[in-house]
Order: sequence, then structure tokens, then C-alpha cells
Amino acid sequence: MTFDEKLKAHAAREQSPIPEDFDSRMDALLDTLPPQVQPARKRRTPRLAVCIGIAAAMVVGAAAAAPALLKMTQGTIDYFTQNNRSEYAEYQGKYEKYNAAVGMSDTNGDQTLTIDNIAVDDSYMLVFYTLKSKTPIELAGTDDEPQSWRVRWTAPTFFAQVNGKQLDTTGTVENETAMPDEYTLTGVRRIVLKEVLPDQFDLVLYDGGSSDISQSNFQFEMSVDKSTVAVETLTVEPKQDFTVHFTGVNDIGDSYTVNSNPRIERVSISPFGSTITLSERASAPMTNFVLRDDKGNYLPIISNGSVGSDIGRATNTFEFLGADLDTKSVTLIPYLDDGRSHEVTGSLDSLPLTDGSENGFTLESLEIGEKQAIATFSIRGAVDYSNAQFSLFLADGTPLDTLADCYMDFSYDRENALCITTIEYPDATPEQIAQITDVSFWQPNELTLLEDQAVTIDLQ
Repeated sequence: MTFDEKLKAHAAREQSPIPEDFDSRMDALLDTLPPQVQPARKRRTPRLAVCIGIAAAMVVGAAAAAPALLKMTQGTIDYFTQNNRSEYAEYQGKYEKYNAAVGMSDTNGDQTLTIDNIAVDDSYMLVFYTLKSKTPIELAGTDDEPQSWRVRWTAPTFFAQVNGKQLDTTGTVENETAMPDEYTLTGVRRIVLKEVLPDQFDLVLYDGGSSDISQSNFQFEMSVDKSTVAVETLTVEPKQDFTVHFTGVNDIGDSYTVNSNPRIERVSISPFGSTITLSERASAPMTNFVLRDDKGNYLPIISNGSVGSDIGRATNTFEFLGADLDTKSVTLIPYLDDGRSHEVTGSLDSLPLTDGSENGFTLESLEIGEKQAIATFSIRGAVDYSNAQFSLFLADGTPLDTLADCYMDFSYDRENALCITTIEYPDATPEQIAQITDVSFWQPNELTLLEDQAVTIDLQ
């Protein structure tokens, strides 16, 4: 388990009991507040920025004109032609079925940002874009860090307003990028939807480093009509409250007690992915749960980031794999765990590699190249995280990461519920790579499932 994952697990355990009437008193208080007034938008002064953002693109002199109407239809998305190794390439046909060609541009200093396409279903909104610069694009980070990371850090991060209301885009930033040349950056921003969008809505996209639209560098306004293409989806909004209570022992032997009062806001199984959305009035909302379908199959969870709140209700969305339109129900099961993992080691010719754990990872394949190694892991049973981590060893037992800087990243084969883990080692020598003979990965310890506190959500 990574340090970040341990912190998340630790944070999830340290929750304070909430008085029984807290929610009702808070709701009553919130109802007395006046409606939010949107501040007048201020056009930014041109300035250069390392991280470029977005907002509603307007034709010069047409600020009072109605936003462009975009209708979802089947059409080509050129991004995949330029980036055929995209993590989302397997979904290309689905994205092209539910997308609208946009073609809006906005300029800030030497840089012009164009929204090429937008694709929307019940679970995600995807924004495909191209950034062009008259001068070489200055990348975030330093020269000793992987180029792919630096390009991603430099890319736009989108905020959005839907029908004048701020869209909750908190959580993990899913931004895939490529640089065809030093003057061009292309990418796709995958925005998880914590609420179902109406069939027709007005959309503002922008970015200026924060959700404050008055500070945006680029701005785009449009009206979207997604009713023209029927989206095949299973989406329910049960608004179901439940209680989780347990006492456990953490990885350093200290006991802890959890009292959690989450609400299941929605579950969506749609073309772009499957998600479950929980909300809770807590500084560290519940994250320690697994999902199981009506056939008894566990559905691996990909966290889209956990956001807490000391005031009001925090809403978190989790992506899960393995469900389809035939899934009749999903059961949420809280769990206890010790926060520990154990190492599984084997030679390169011993793949597929796993151990006797009932639940966990199997290293199915491993490709070792000059500058990176790509491992494919399958996931079985109930596990508390989906990012499988591995290490490479030379014949004398020396870990490669003690000889050269190694950078780990994760992606997913969503159709087959696989984790794809990549290690980049830009400074490793050919001699070191040739001496790699063994591999290890971290296997999560078995979980204690709290079946008596499970909650089932009917989908059909």
C-alpha cells in the first residue's frame, strides 16, 4: 500500500460521531440561507500561464449572442488518430457515438485553446482539446521528471458551470495528454459527474487555476442537447441513508472506532463507465467499502478522489469495473482491514504470478523496454485498492529503483477490469535493464467484510 493510500485509510478511520439530529438541524439552517448570486464575470487581462485553463469562447464582438447549440451525434474524434495508445482508445466508439463537434477557440497571449469535441453520458463528461502556442510551450516540473508527467501537469484543468450553477468537479484530475511538437498540446479531460445532467443544458467551461471564473484564462459557452442520441444506461438515485459502525485495529496496533452516516446518492452504469456516488457530513467521508453484484462478483473500485467537508455535505464519486446493463443490483459492503500488504516475488519466466490469497492481484504479463516497463494485473475478489504496484530486480537481487530513478503510473483496461501499471526509468542504462530477472508486487491483506452492515441498491 502506498503512503498516500495509507493516509486515506487512516483518515477514513478517524471520524467523530455525529449527533443524531445534526443533519436535520443543518438542513433547516441551510434552508434559511438566501439563494446564491452569481458574480458578474470579468474578462481576464491577457497573460501567459504555465497551466492553461478554459472558459466560454465567444466570437469577438458577439458577447451578447446566444451560446452555440451543440447536438450530440455520431462523429469522428480526431484525438484518437493522434494518440492511438490512449488509455481510452477502447472506448473510442462509445465516445464518438455520444459526442458533439465543438471547434470553439479562445486566445490568451501567445496561446490559443480549442475545444474540439465534448462527449457526455450519465457518468462522465469528456472534453477533447488542442492547445497551440506561438512560442515553445513551457512545461511544468523539471527536466529529470518524466516528459509524460510534465505534459499532463501543464495541460488545462477544466471547471464547469451547468445552467448557471457550479458543477462539482472535485476529486481526481483525469487528464490524458500528448505533445505532437513543442508548440502543440492535445488532450482529453475526463470529468466525473456527481449528478445526472438534463437532456438540454447551458455549459460554461473555463480554467484559471481555481474555480473562480473571474480569474479564467480561457472561457467557452455553449448549449448542449444530448437528447438527440439515446444513451443506454442504468441510473438510479436512491438517496438512501445508512449507518456504519465498527471498531478495529490499525497497522501500528492502535484501536479505532468508526461511526459513519453516508448516503447513497446515485449509481450509474453507462457507456463511459460505472460510478457510485456517496455523500456525508464528515471531514473524512467513508471510503472503506467494496461492491458486489447480484451474481456474487466483486466489482473493483477506482477512487476518483475523496473530498471531505467540515461544513455541509461532501460528495464523492467512485468508479467501478465489471458491471453492465444486465446487472440487477449492486451491494455496498463496509470492511475492516489492518492497512497492510505483503510482497509476492517471482522470476520473469514465472508469469502469471500470484499467491494463495483468496482476494488480490495476479501479475498476468510484463513488458520490459528500454525506458519503461508495463505490467498488467487482473483483480479477483474483494480488495481495498486497485492500483497494483511492482518492482524490478537485477540478477544479484538489487532493486532497479536503487540504481535509477523510477516513476510509477496507473491506467485501466475498463472493459476487462485490468490495472495497467507503468514504471518509467529514463536514466537506467541498457546494461542494468538487461540484468533484470525478477519482479515483485504488493498484495493487499485479506479484508474482514461487514456483511451485517451491507446495503443493496436495486438497478432494474
